[in-house]
Amino acid sequence: MLKFDDFLHLPALDPLVARIVADRQGLVLVVGLDPRPLAPLAHAALLPSGRSAVFRALIGEMLADGVSSAVVVAESRDAVRVSRALQRRVSVLLAGAQHGYAERIAAASARHPDLLIVDRLDGASAPAAFAAAQQGLRVLAQLDTVCYGADVARHLGDLGVPAERLGVLRWVVAVERLATLCPHCRYPVAPSPQQQARLSDLLRRCDGSTATYADARGCARCNGSGRLGDVAVFDIYHASAGLALPRACYMHGLAERELLSLDDLLEHDTHQLYHTYQLLSRGAQQLAETNAALQRKLLELESAHQVLQQRTAALHSLQAIGQALTRSTDLAELTRRVCWHAGELSGADRVVVYLARPNASAAILAVHGWGAHLIQQAVAVVLDEVGVAPTPFSGWPPGIPAQHADVAGFELRAGLAVPLIAEGRAVGLMIIQSTQKVRFTPGETALVQAFADQAALAIQRAWLIDARVQQERLEHELDLARQVQQSVLPRVFPAVPGYGFAARNQPARQVGGDLYDVFLLEGGRVGVVIADVSGKSMPAALYMGLTRSLLLAEARRERSPRAVLLSVNQLLRELGDPQMFVTVFYGVIDPAAHRLTYARAGHDYPLLLHAGAVTRLEGRGVVLGCFDSSEIQLSEEQLTLRPGDRLVLYTDGLTDIFGLDGQRFDLDRLTQVFLRHAGRALDDFCTATFADLAAYQGAAEQFDDMTLLVVGVER
Repeated sequence: MLKFDDFLHLPALDPLVARIVADRQGLVLVVGLDPRPLAPLAHAALLPSGRSAVFRALIGEMLADGVSSAVVVAESRDAVRVSRALQRRVSVLLAGAQHGYAERIAAASARHPDLLIVDRLDGASAPAAFAAAQQGLRVLAQLDTVCYGADVARHLGDLGVPAERLGVLRWVVAVERLATLCPHCRYPVAPSPQQQARLSDLLRRCDGSTATYADARGCARCNGSGRLGDVAVFDIYHASAGLALPRACYMHGLAERELLSLDDLLEHDTHQLYHTYQLLSRGAQQLAETNAALQRKLLELESAHQVLQQRTAALHSLQAIGQALTRSTDLAELTRRVCWHAGELSGADRVVVYLARPNASAAILAVHGWGAHLIQQAVAVVLDEVGVAPTPFSGWPPGIPAQHADVAGFELRAGLAVPLIAEGRAVGLMIIQSTQKVRFTPGETALVQAFADQAALAIQRAWLIDARVQQERLEHELDLARQVQQSVLPRVFPAVPGYGFAARNQPARQVGGDLYDVFLLEGGRVGVVIADVSGKSMPAALYMGLTRSLLLAEARRERSPRAVLLSVNQLLRELGDPQMFVTVFYGVIDPAAHRLTYARAGHDYPLLLHAGAVTRLEGRGVVLGCFDSSEIQLSEEQLTLRPGDRLVLYTDGLTDIFGLDGQRFDLDRLTQVFLRHAGRALDDFCTATFADLAAYQGAAEQFDDMTLLVVGVER
């Protein structure tokens, strides 16, 4: 994995990197301009910044500095490469057409990792990344920009980050790469009087001193350019303290080492402004071209309006069609009729209707002239960019595999992309095409646009009705999941001389898969288990029921808690959902010997309370259901129970609640609550603990199930 030691850099960079790595709060941003491979550079001397390499090196430094868990949100698993020793600490959530960056960042935040890594900030991901940092997560991200230092904040505002969230930005690490002097034709030079005057001002700002400098004549080895190789230039900015390592000072250090010339140092800002101007000029040119295209479309619409006035009869017919559409509530049937009517009105023999999805993608909802197997297929169509008026469309529609005309048996000639706009919002897109005519007339275009306006309102209405039905179905599923969960939780505990048991379970609205139980085993032994299934709703409840059944069966077959969990893991791998897993603590109490034997499979560490002290029950173990049992490291531990002991088992829902101030109720707070109520009766202990949690949470939403199981040793 890349490290900063792998880069040629000045010693002044090392202590600042150490400070950045040690800073456990806020958002760290690595910035630089890395043009896409097919995009022309504004100037031949403008090198890719190497931002991604620095970003990966900083990830490695942070992971090596005690980060126990990290989540990466990226488009590719290759965005972050970590050593095998660190791989178990890092999980990757892929962003794409199905799950956008904002959705993936929210999912990663829900895991509460020590470090959230976002491989790209843009209009979709930047607001979500800053929201995660505002919630208390440590975030590392990178941004493609020519800005650096305090100017980055303005760029972030353009990306949609609210001003009130910019306060979580802690560090900005800007990087660019410059060509270095050729060592074969390099020679020392003395500054001219004009250069010396400019250097004096620079040395005062950088607290430096006059040094020797160099230039290069050009030789065969550098093709006469005087430059051979390149070096990274850094600018480190601390949001609260300002510039920690200005770019100009860093470049002066490189010039002192004869890596850069005086012109490279003193004229860099001028060159950088020129490069930025070139980039902005290209953007302005593209904007002008887009505006010209819009003007041309406006002329076409004006012509279409004149034709439309001559088609009053067609409009009356269109009105009747629209009224019929608004009475339909079946979304699939409605869009099928929309396809058919669009073809009839325009003379098109190929029609596709796309429905917008919340994650900025779309789905094929109906087709006419294409295969019905394409319906419900998700496609990457950015509906916000299609405009508000029909535009010519050529080629094959998104989601329909392109074929040569000789293979398909037809050639797509005329085409229109017609946005479906309802109440100012794009609800979908309709693409009409003809294999016969070479163009749609302005009158046909205007007629289809008028029809699309009515169809959009009907589709929006039917979609809202369908969404309400889906919501009611989801609520019903949640109710069933709660019933499943409550049906497998014990209502009473077995009577065990010398021991007492109490528990509380408070499900969240999105029901999870918390599980606890106390059951008798052969020889007077007692099994104690608590578990937390990944996921929500019915899948989590069913997985919880499967886990409980397997564990009870294996517990009566195996005496060793470790052997029980290994067997359960293998069975979950064979019978359970491969996308789910469960954390488990399973212990066996021998009341006669006052001995607890247990194994912990990735679950939160239980706590043993005795005489005002707290002991954490250790033990190695990972979650069940993910890895083959032969790959799992799972230890079995023992401890002696004494009269007055309280063994407290809990799920992470108790530590993952947030107060109205946004502060998390962490394990330290929870431990103090346990100690405060340690002298109460077991039921009162549970009641008082949940009362303290409710008081801390206030009106804030509960995101996860909360489960508490207490074992009391009476004598």
